[in-house]
Amino acid sequence: MYKKVKFTILSIAAFVFTIVFAAGFAYSINITNASSGSSSSKVANKGSENKAVDTKIKKLNSNSYNILVMGDSLARGTGDETNSGFASDFSKLWKNKTKKPIDITNISVNGDVSSGLLNIVKSKQTLQYIQDSNMIFISIGGNEIKNFKNSSTVSSVVQTDSLKTVENKYMKNLSDVFKLIRSRNQNSIIVFIGLYNPFGSELTEDKLELLNEWNYKTDQLVSSDDNAIYIPTYDLFKYNSGNYFAADNFHPNSIGYEAISKRIFEALKNYEK
Repeated sequence: MYKKVKFTILSIAAFVFTIVFAAGFAYSINITNASSGSSSSKVANKGSENKAVDTKIKKLNSNSYNILVMGDSLARGTGDETNSGFASDFSKLWKNKTKKPIDITNISVNGDVSSGLLNIVKSKQTLQYIQDSNMIFISIGGNEIKNFKNSSTVSSVVQTDSLKTVENKYMKNLSDVFKLIRSRNQNSIIVFIGLYNPFGSELTEDKLELLNEWNYKTDQLVSSDDNAIYIPTYDLFKYNSGNYFAADNFHPNSIGYEAISKRIFEALKNYEK
C-alpha cells in the first residue's frame, strides 16, 4: 500500500514538473520573440504587420544626432543577450563622428515584413521621425525568406515562381519605402542591412541562389540612392555561424550584432555628414 501511494505521489510530481517545464519553455520562447533591440532606444510601436505606429507624434531633438531604426526583429536586436542590437553598438563607434549626443529611436516590429514596414512608413509619426533623422537604419526581408525554407518541394517550377512573386512584392514595397523617405528627407543617410542565411545546409543550392539574387537586387535598389548604403551580412554569418547566432539559431547574438555594427562603421567611417 505504501509503495503504491509513493508511486502515485511521484507520478503526480513528475506530471506537475512537466507542465511547469513546458510553461517555462514557452515563456522563454516568447521572450526571445518579443525582446527589444536596445535599452536606450525609444520604442514607438509594438504593432503587427498591418498596423501602423501610434498617432502620437514625438518631436525629435534637433540638438541630437538622431538615428531612426525601422524594420523587423533584427532591427530590434532580438537575440542579443546584452539588449543592445547593432544600432546601439554602432552608436558607440559613431560618437566620435559627431559633436551631438546620439539619440536612437527604434520603431521596428518583431515578425514584420516589407508590406508592414511600408504601412509604418506611411504613418504621420514615422514621416515626422524620418524628417528629423540624420541616419536611418533598415532591416527587412528576414521573415520573407522563411518561405525559402518552408516552400513546397512538389514542383520546383511552381516553387520558384512562388518565391519570385514574394521577391517582386518585396522589391516593390522597398522601392516605395525609399520614395516615402526621400519625400520627407533628402539628406539623411539610409543604411540597409542585407540578408544572411540562417538555415545553414538546410537551404538547398537553388534556394541559396534565389537568396543571393534577392540580396543583389536589393543592393542595386539601395545603391541607386546617392545617400544610401547597402551592408552585406551573408559572408559574416556564413563563416561564423557557430559564434554569431543566438540560441534560436535565427537571430544574431551579441557577437553577431557587434560584427554587423563594425561593418557598418567601416563602411561609413569616411562619410562626411
